Amino acid sequence: MHKRRRAREMCMKILYAYRFQSDQGDIIQFLNKFKELNPDENFKEVDEEYLRRLLIGVIQNQPLIDSLIEKYSKDWPLSRIPMVELELMRIAIYELLFEKEIPVSVAIDEAVDLSNIFGVEKAPSFVNGILGSIAANEVTRE
Repeated sequence: MHKRRRAREMCMKILYAYRFQSDQGDIIQFLNKFKELNPDENFKEVDEEYLRRLLIGVIQNQPLIDSLIEKYSKDWPLSRIPMVELELMRIAIYELLFEKEIPVSVAIDEAVDLSNIFGVEKAPSFVNGILGSIAANEVTRE
């Protein structure tokens, strides 16, 4: 499995666990604790530098990212979106907006693929629709 794909998958798992913390402190400290508590997760297959960029980027840009999700999810407030799908969309939107070397199609396809594995039944089409709208209307690439 590609190291960046594993980084996206691991990022989703870490953000998911992070949301359950009463004290949502430093995300990199949480990453280190997560690695300690989950020795079965194979971090050798993960692009750790990219994982750190994703974690920091999603957390730092979450107000902007969430405002875009709310804008394009129409009748679905954030509180109604399953957490796995929400985290996958946050990661993809961060990539769409800030990781210019990641092609738009790759950011969307990876989120859709991972939502197919980890999300609810209709997650892939929901995730694809929102990310496609955001990419078409909000993303400017040269």
